[in-house]
Amino acid sequence: MNLSDKDILDLNELCNAVVEGTITDDQRSELSHWLITSEDARQFYVRAMSLSASMCCYAAEMQTEEPDRRIGPASPKQWRWVISLLAIAACVTLAALLARPGRSVPQIAPPVAIAPTTAPADEEFVARLTASKDLVWADPRTAVPSGGRLRRGQEIQITRGYAQITFDCGAQVLLQGPASLSANTMYSATLNRGSLRTSLPPEASGCGFSISNSKVEVVDIGTDFAMHTDANGGSAEVTVIKGEVEAVPQSLPDHPAMVLRERESKRFDNTGVATVHTSDQRLQELTKDVQLDYFERPAGYGHWSFDEMTGTAFRGYGIGLSHEVPDVEVVNPGSSAASTAVHTDGRWAGALRFDGHMYAKCGFPGIPENTPHTVAFWVNIPADVNPIDAYSMISWGATRQQFGTHQIQICWNRSPDDGPLGVLRTDYGGGHAIGLTPLRDGKWHHVAVVFIPRDDPERPMEVKQYLDGRLEGEGKPSAPGSEIFKSTAADATKITNGTVWLGCRIGPKGVRLDRFTGAIDELYIADRALIPQDIVRLMMSNQMGP
Repeated sequence: MNLSDKDILDLNELCNAVVEGTITDDQRSELSHWLITSEDARQFYVRAMSLSASMCCYAAEMQTEEPDRRIGPASPKQWRWVISLLAIAACVTLAALLARPGRSVPQIAPPVAIAPTTAPADEEFVARLTASKDLVWADPRTAVPSGGRLRRGQEIQITRGYAQITFDCGAQVLLQGPASLSANTMYSATLNRGSLRTSLPPEASGCGFSISNSKVEVVDIGTDFAMHTDANGGSAEVTVIKGEVEAVPQSLPDHPAMVLRERESKRFDNTGVATVHTSDQRLQELTKDVQLDYFERPAGYGHWSFDEMTGTAFRGYGIGLSHEVPDVEVVNPGSSAASTAVHTDGRWAGALRFDGHMYAKCGFPGIPENTPHTVAFWVNIPADVNPIDAYSMISWGATRQQFGTHQIQICWNRSPDDGPLGVLRTDYGGGHAIGLTPLRDGKWHHVAVVFIPRDDPERPMEVKQYLDGRLEGEGKPSAPGSEIFKSTAADATKITNGTVWLGCRIGPKGVRLDRFTGAIDELYIADRALIPQDIVRLMMSNQMGP
């Protein structure tokens, strides 16, 4: 394409407005002019719309089947379908426009679909057993170890006690034995039998987390609710403790969906739906405090606050690590007068500012690929930054036999072929993760990226991104050969020597000329995979741990 960087940014903004349903008359007129006068703009538009539709379909695949008919407020699931249909309709309309008499149809590249993760069901992690109380497993051979992760489709069965399961989307389920639960995806589970209580924090609202069984599917709209099934699965009872849920009867295909609100309770069976009186005593039983035993050890971490007001060195300190945490040193700040420009106001006190030329580095050996870890920080990217400045915010190098020498970088996406421009992106050996929310708005956003090695060393790490406390993109395989450096042993050492780079991209011979424009504040590198609640706590308090 021959579009300039500014053209790409402008077109991307117009396409986002179409997808989000916020396009104004002036924007619609501007977009129409682009589509009529520029073949490159038409190609960009079709690709952007197909990407949006692909992501919506991928999200929908993680949910159970829609009912034939619904009433009441639109659910998160419905909006996914609405956006998907909007994208498809837009492409059809565009095709009609291009095929009108007197205009030749350009050769448009095939739409690029965002493929779902191809990991086998037994390899994709979706949740973790984070706490328990007096827990007895039905079969010790299938017991989940304390703090262990649950794979997609994995069933857990308990005969007594409580098990707290934290899903990667942030939802927490407290299962009470005797009970059986299947962890379907990061956004859904099936209660096969027994009782549970589900809590969805505000940061996870809108993700469409659902609990289902043969009688009902309950979609959490940001609330706490309880569900109980009888021993033979003949009925299911749903009680809303706080907020609202959407309940869809499963055994009555013609029955519409319904919204249940606080203190409402319904029983679902083959004969219909019945109202259940929720007494104060019953509500107290459902909300009683259970003193759980938590498994997570305190995280060891390095931390850089960037609060210094002068100089080009920023102090680092660590807790619970086996090595020292050196200072971050700014490289190529320009003149002594220009060096003051590396300081700016941050989300918490001061921050480190990148002008598109300078970068920074720090010797930090504690990010191996074979152990879980989390990188978290605040970032502010100006709204007028061009795609040419979409390079690494945080990066480091690694070498694995399966993937060669490669960089691991947390950046923002500048490739329309991979996803929306300006969203959070993480590249790593064998894969990459793409978010959904544009970062270029001149506001502070909290970024946390969790890295989890798989049991199979032949496969890439599992990577999950969180933006402002919400799950935003998980890893998927990259194209064969991408991000692999053909480095000599000496060159490989330059990027795998335990250095963390800030504001620049690294290549086979070290630091490249590509630079980042924006500001970074409060960088944490933790030696374990933080759960969503840990990430939200860190975002809200700027403190690691309770």
